Amino acid sequence: MTDAHDNITHAIPAAGAGAAFAHLPVWSIARSKTNRKHFDPTFLQELADSIKATGVHQPILVRPLPAHRVAEEQAWAKAEKRERAQYELIAGERRWRACQLASMAEIPAMIRDMTDAEALEAQVIENLQREDVSELEEAEGFQVLMQHQGINADQMGAKIGKSRAYVYGRLKVLSLCEAGRAALRAGTIDFSKALLAARIPSEKLQLEAIEYMTETDWSDNTPSYRECANHVQQNYMLRLDKARFTITDASLLPKAGSCNDCSKRTGANPDLFSDVDSADVCTDRTCFENKTQAHIAQQVAAAKEKGQTVIVGEEAQELASQHGYNDKMVGYRRLDTAEDSPTDQPLRKIIGKQMEAEGILPVKIESRRNKGELLDALPNDVVLRLLKAVEGQADASAKVSKEVIAFTEDKKAKAAAKAEGKYEQAWRNQLRDRTWEVIIEDNPADAFNLDVHRYLVRGAVSSLSTADAEAVAAILGLGKVGGVSALHQFAKDTPAPHLLHLLCVMQRDVSANYYGYGREKNEGLMLVARAVFGPQLQTVIKEEKHAAAVLHLPKPAPDNTDAPKSDLPLNPAARTTKDGGQGKAKGKTQRDPAALAGGGRKKLSAEAAAAGIAAALQAAAGEPEPGAAVAAQGNDAGPVAATAAQAPGPLVTLKRSKPAKPAADTPAAGGTGESADDGQDGADVKTGAAVAKPLTPETRAEAIGKVVRVLPTVSKSLRTWIGEEGKAVSLMGDRAVFVEFPAAPRCKPLTKSFDASELELVPNLEAVQ
Repeated sequence: MTDAHDNITHAIPAAGAGAAFAHLPVWSIARSKTNRKHFDPTFLQELADSIKATGVHQPILVRPLPAHRVAEEQAWAKAEKRERAQYELIAGERRWRACQLASMAEIPAMIRDMTDAEALEAQVIENLQREDVSELEEAEGFQVLMQHQGINADQMGAKIGKSRAYVYGRLKVLSLCEAGRAALRAGTIDFSKALLAARIPSEKLQLEAIEYMTETDWSDNTPSYRECANHVQQNYMLRLDKARFTITDASLLPKAGSCNDCSKRTGANPDLFSDVDSADVCTDRTCFENKTQAHIAQQVAAAKEKGQTVIVGEEAQELASQHGYNDKMVGYRRLDTAEDSPTDQPLRKIIGKQMEAEGILPVKIESRRNKGELLDALPNDVVLRLLKAVEGQADASAKVSKEVIAFTEDKKAKAAAKAEGKYEQAWRNQLRDRTWEVIIEDNPADAFNLDVHRYLVRGAVSSLSTADAEAVAAILGLGKVGGVSALHQFAKDTPAPHLLHLLCVMQRDVSANYYGYGREKNEGLMLVARAVFGPQLQTVIKEEKHAAAVLHLPKPAPDNTDAPKSDLPLNPAARTTKDGGQGKAKGKTQRDPAALAGGGRKKLSAEAAAAGIAAALQAAAGEPEPGAAVAAQGNDAGPVAATAAQAPGPLVTLKRSKPAKPAADTPAAGGTGESADDGQDGADVKTGAAVAKPLTPETRAEAIGKVVRVLPTVSKSLRTWIGEEGKAVSLMGDRAVFVEFPAAPRCKPLTKSFDASELELVPNLEAVQ
């Protein structure tokens, strides 16, 4: 009983009545010799599993086994002890093979009478319509169909609806060697790269190109298509316009014929070589080299007939000099290039007539860069003899060529220039030697003078990196007048270049990442610090490490034990006192250098430290009495002198006045209207102090020679100088003012640079001369 919506299956048509459908035994079907042969085993097994689970959903196409295959199939069946196949598979071989893997007894099939040509066309068209068809399978199908039907690429393209260039590209990949095809099937190279290799006629060169295409770099990447295309064109294609032989000469290599008529010339198949920018490019390097060798043989034969010496091959390569990419030769000079001539004219123009007069023939030597090119050359001794001969002729007679005259004049000019150069260098060398003799004998004290040290410090400044130079400029207060250039100017103008030199030495080696490769770490910094602090250096380093730890390292958990407070590490303020934080001496506070500089409990700044080092080095030459600097500041010198007596080298600090506090209504005071208290040991300023009037670029010149005061608006790197008073001594740039501050006894005043807006003129107070 059927439903109105049921599909009705009709009876199988009788033989000869058209296509028939049946479930055929799998063993009764023989595979076609013209169908595709390569199947991915993984995908084939997946299909077999699917068929085993749900069956075959689309029938295969077969035809009755052709008569010409019956005998062959009978022999195979006998050898394999099975019945002879009755059908030949036309389309659906993948499904047929999967059924065998799935152990299926039958497979649905369409049975159709077809000729060999019809069967082949059906196979090709069916394969080309598959989504997973590879370029190589497509090319093989084109080739089979074109051969059996006797059609060309244009007709093939019209049959399948593709362009002529498309068909040629597919067919060309069939020129790949077997290793190249295997690489294409495996996916090691893609079709575009395979086509590049297929255009190389030689199998050996194809393998070389494929090896390049499959090489991986450090990140496991293979060359890109563009890199492969460039490699193939540069190494396996040769421009015919650069050939040394005549490309139209068919007799040069009769088997190859003329290059113009060669199918391996890019112009012969522009569709296949659309990426090559010239029609006259040879793709057969082997043939090109054979023609080059034939051309060389012709040239050698012609030269030997004239009695000339010819040097080619390995012997010519041995004469190649190591001068980059030119053709200079050991022991020989070329006649037709100015590179081997003493003038800007080739040697042939200078000695050519003399060669003819003496019957000298040039030696033919093969170029190391351009195979097939024979260069005319002469041995060096022959060239020198001929040059002397023409030079003598020029001196004896005016009837010589202009090239010979130019040669003789150029030779004289070069000789004069050489003598002048020797003279200029000689007197300088002699002056150096004589000066050194005097230095060794007399040891003049003024030889290492200020100008020499300025010269050296400019070199030290130049050796600094930009960051280091700007750091030094900031320490010196030059930041606002421009980093590196300001530092160079300061080096020219400073009256104490040796101190700047020391600062540069320390800055160059101050990095925590500095390594001296066998030398002391931070060697320059340690040399200067050791000269300043002597045996106390390690103590100073410990103190600075502790101060840095307090600022930058995580604070330890509070210790609730009852340990004596004396066992705790000193705080940054206490560790810098003269008595090591042990309290007052004789009822008076012994201040540390930071406090003496107006810093109170503040950490010693980089500027103040640099000033202290400078003052100490200046004082070292005069050997001041211990404690003199501190005594000059109004403190009791007794304990200080006692402490200093135990140390070999004094640490002298600058005499610094207490910084003035900002007015109550200035931003530095917080704008509260109250007296500002910054902990400077009672250095109070009256609440009603007048508002400061800073200098300007226009008024700064009026302050020269007068007392100025550093304002609270000073930059962060100069905060420790707030309230200091000094003498304005000079100007630099458009805004900078150099201020000279008093120092410790026997020490030179310290000079620093400020922006005009950071200073105010102290009224009614002239600088002490």
